[in-house]
Amino acid sequence: MTTIPITVVAKNEARALARCLESLSQACEHATAELGLAFDRLVVADDCRDDTVGIARSCGWPVVTSTGGKVSAQLRGVRPGPFVLFSDADLRVEPDTVTALCEAMLRDPSLQVAMPPKVPVPPRRRTVLAHALHLYNLRRGHSSQRTWFSGKLFAIRRYEMPSVRQMKARAEALPDDRFYDYAAGMRIDDIYLSRVIVRDHGLGSIVETSRGQIWFRAPETFVGMYRYYRRMRMELERLDRLFPETRAVHRRHGRRRPDLLASAPARERMAWQVFEFALRLCKVLYFVERHYYQRISRRPCDPWPVVEETKEPPWTVHPR
Repeated sequence: MTTIPITVVAKNEARALARCLESLSQACEHATAELGLAFDRLVVADDCRDDTVGIARSCGWPVVTSTGGKVSAQLRGVRPGPFVLFSDADLRVEPDTVTALCEAMLRDPSLQVAMPPKVPVPPRRRTVLAHALHLYNLRRGHSSQRTWFSGKLFAIRRYEMPSVRQMKARAEALPDDRFYDYAAGMRIDDIYLSRVIVRDHGLGSIVETSRGQIWFRAPETFVGMYRYYRRMRMELERLDRLFPETRAVHRRHGRRRPDLLASAPARERMAWQVFEFALRLCKVLYFVERHYYQRISRRPCDPWPVVEETKEPPWTVHPR
């Protein structure tokens, strides 16, 4: 029987972890019944200060601890197998999601990454911005181009990230910067891996499955939107400087096309205008904050503030 490693990386996820692990366990059982696979389950607790470890163990999942951020935690979860499944701890999966990922990876050995569709649950806040952010995530920015994969849940053939020594050498070649903090190492894995995999294996090496899906909570406030925006843009700019050899593939394939907006209903086009206005504010705030840390502040920027509204578990809303 083929064994597939599945790793859940959790950082202070006591509110959502139990139901996430429950849905993943059911999905693994479904895949075992359908495909005859076994699963090597593991939770990696990333410097947790709540009851994440105890909850994982009470759910029957082995636990190891890690420090140093999400990428270091992911690396702790790499084990032998034809591929590895990685999942965040604040989502819920449909019963056939793991089956769909495994089928795709087993059917095509040249496939490097498979990911399921992801669906945001309806927002709890009844604000114009919460509605606009929900539609943005639901419609994927009204874009049909899906070049990069999502790091929320994915199957990957080989999870390979730059070593600490490689990162140190690259950081030392760059000037000190209190905003980007090049010496901090890799903070996000899917941006770097998407660039490298597309460069080395082509666009067809990353696919989204046609069935199975995950449910998650998207940001619902401007603070949450800005923190997500800052994380993404900061890491994109850090990667451009740390790994300039990956710039070309991002310029060629990394842009999203708003080519579905014209055919969207009028209410969605209006919501898009709200989103665009908030996005312009994010860009201004990002410029100001970067200037502050680079020119004024004597302390480094906190690169990973918590987005509280995304930490609530998405299990109270069922698929429609």
